[in-house]
Amino acid sequence: MHILAKTAILLALLAGQQAFAQHYLEARGASTKYRYFDWNYTFSNSMIVDAFYIGVPDSNELNLGGGYGFKPTKSLTLAPMAYAVIGKETGQRGCKGALLVMFENNGWKANAFVGHYERVSGDVGDYQVLDTMDISRVVHGRVEIGFSSGFFHAGGSWNPQNGPLFKFNDRLGSWYASMRFGPQNELRFARTFLFPK
Repeated sequence: MHILAKTAILLALLAGQQAFAQHYLEARGASTKYRYFDWNYTFSNSMIVDAFYIGVPDSNELNLGGGYGFKPTKSLTLAPMAYAVIGKETGQRGCKGALLVMFENNGWKANAFVGHYERVSGDVGDYQVLDTMDISRVVHGRVEIGFSSGFFHAGGSWNPQNGPLFKFNDRLGSWYASMRFGPQNELRFARTFLFPK
């Protein structure tokens, strides 16, 4: 069975669940004209439906998929994910396998999304991405400081970015900013919202 058909079946199964645990929304922007909008819905049985848009100059990509969250320990969540990918430019169509990792313990927090895109049609070739890995520590009340890292790897070329992270948490989610350095320096801002059941 084709991977896009498998993804469609997964989405249908996820959408059939009745109870939910939470909605999560995130918006990001950056000095590099990077744009990112994400909505995901986690059911009480840990099934996840996820839709996100990611844009950079000359590329606009919509990812539709889902997965399942496992908790091997109380502080660690691992969520394998699968997506159908539709790009605005050059007839881009493909699929993406990814792993979402979340950790929280004793004031330390970490999250990472790493994925591999496989081309089905269009001119966009296979690539790997880490967007993003953030590690932070609560330093006072609602304030966290830490480190942000990411990369984009395509056609034998790497574009790593690393730098400091500042986060402020409130009752709806968090605001954060990072200054990441690499082949292309990037000042990034983001806002998250979490709406529990």
